[in-house]
Amino acid sequence: MSSPDLLPRRPGDRPGDRPGTGADADGRRRPAGRWSRRTLAAGTVLAAAAALVGLAALTGLWPAALLDPGAAWLAGAASPRAAVVVQTVAALVGTGGGIAALAGALPRRAGAVLATAELAVFGILLQGTATLAVLGYLVAMALPAAVVVVLVQVVRRYPTARWAVGVPALALLAAGAVAAREPLAALAAHLGGALAAQAGRLVTVLLVLGVGTAWAGVLAATLAGTPALDRATAWVVRHRVPITVVAACGPLPYALVRLTWLTPWPLLGHEALDLPTRIWGLTLSGGAWLGVVLTLGLVRPWGEVFPRWVPRLAGRPVPVAAAAVPGGLVAAAVTFAAVPMLLLLPDDGLVPVLVSAVVFPCWLWGPALALAVWGYVGHRTFSGARAPGRMAP
Repeated sequence: MSSPDLLPRRPGDRPGDRPGTGADADGRRRPAGRWSRRTLAAGTVLAAAAALVGLAALTGLWPAALLDPGAAWLAGAASPRAAVVVQTVAALVGTGGGIAALAGALPRRAGAVLATAELAVFGILLQGTATLAVLGYLVAMALPAAVVVVLVQVVRRYPTARWAVGVPALALLAAGAVAAREPLAALAAHLGGALAAQAGRLVTVLLVLGVGTAWAGVLAATLAGTPALDRATAWVVRHRVPITVVAACGPLPYALVRLTWLTPWPLLGHEALDLPTRIWGLTLSGGAWLGVVLTLGLVRPWGEVFPRWVPRLAGRPVPVAAAAVPGGLVAAAVTFAAVPMLLLLPDDGLVPVLVSAVVFPCWLWGPALALAVWGYVGHRTFSGARAPGRMAP
């Protein structure tokens, strides 16, 4: 590259660029300064927050069970305190390096090394099975409200489906809520108490995930515009439909297993499940099904243009970040959890190992989802894709 800076100081041409192209003298594209700076700023801010949390944990101001073996692989391999120390040091390094890069004082190669190191610490050493569990539980808890909002919009926007789908589904949900009000209240009380008791741990797990994801984005932005990455992007865009279908199948085994909790033969559970637990299993399954649908949206028209039932945004192009950021976050969470999940596979025979690897296919689902998001971004950004009436960002 013609400049040693990790990021251009402002958009536009620089010395060494071919006039008006935004490319280096050798013809390679630079990453968009706006996207690069935002990603780097996010990684820097999140790293600073992680450093503060780590320092608070070391001084006893944060929950003692900050990074237990379920939340961080390093906590089990060494000790929780060692994990907190590594988190704090890495976060301080990331904060300082990020500030230097934003000021234009960090060479691009050094920035790539820094991003790789931050990704290794926050994406591998400090990851565990708790990351995926936390995201799954949060999505499941938000699912009922999301379903109600969608059904209300169906009633408002689709006259044909209003009486065939919207009104009957809302009436069925209302009747079910009344009939099962006691188990639903017990479930809500249990979940609320668990959230309150584990608030510090949840914040830490999500913060570590955010830092790892942000620095993965910084690394991608640093490498953007190189011939190798351009060729890889072109290949991913060409094959993005089958890749996305594979990614959409990732949560299916879990979704189907949780549905068995409504039968007398629940899998991954005991037969004496009470009604609140069975309802929770249905909700977890619904969250997985939502993941299937949203993943397929990466290759469907409504993934590029908001459909009619979306309030205030119907017909407008979907911002690339609106799909790429949450999709990338989930892809990072699943990929980061792949190694801890493989380490937890049962060692009592081949069949249990295969069952666990199929029910929780993080080893396939995470990379496939990351490639699907990559293909979506490449298609929208570099392929000249257009939404009706407006050019995609």
